[in-house]
Amino acid sequence: MTSLLRLQGVTGGYGDADILQDVTLHVDDKEIVVIVGPNGAGKSTAMKAVFGMLNVRAGSIVFDGDTITKWATDRIVQRGISYVPQVDNIFREMSIHENLEMGAFLKKGDLSAAYDRVYSLFPDLKERRKTAAGTLSGGQRQMVAMGRALMLNPKLLLLDEPTAGLSPRYMEQIFQICRDVRDTDVAILLVEQHAKQALAFADRGYVLAAGQNRHEGSGADLLADREVAEMFLGG
Repeated sequence: MTSLLRLQGVTGGYGDADILQDVTLHVDDKEIVVIVGPNGAGKSTAMKAVFGMLNVRAGSIVFDGDTITKWATDRIVQRGISYVPQVDNIFREMSIHENLEMGAFLKKGDLSAAYDRVYSLFPDLKERRKTAAGTLSGGQRQMVAMGRALMLNPKLLLLDEPTAGLSPRYMEQIFQICRDVRDTDVAILLVEQHAKQALAFADRGYVLAAGQNRHEGSGADLLADREVAEMFLGG
């Protein structure tokens, strides 16, 4: 089966430092894939490589049949990938509705269908659409960031630590929203610090350490792997 996204032997990083060392992973259509591992493992760096935010010195990145390894970020967005960074991912002074409008910057014409699609996934946002995004709770701000990224109807959504700093209630809500998004035919690749919880809901997972692949498999298989549990999941 042809994967929607495939990183093959990717090496790269920032300046002269290679954070990623021969990393290989893939995401299939309608799939949730999570990257876990210790701090400094290269998890977020792998995601930024996909989004054209760092120098890839070796290997290839293929998305939906196109090799996008050296593409500029704006071209990657147009091709169908959206990215939600961990921090600074909303316009705090703008309303929820204005944030969503900013997410549709490449769309022309009527945005009604895009708004309806996003508000159906985030009904809490629709009720407060005129509220300044900066006044919301952390979980609600994350929903705004995800909603904005979905305004362009991407094929792949990249999420960097979407539950960082959230309460258990909001963490589970974000994971459920990820499932709902996947059910609208959007694949998801996410980096997560809550490894056990993320592997429990993801279709597949990758464990990175020191910028290299260490383990991969279904979420259930990685959770059941004693070595993975002892080394990366806290026993």
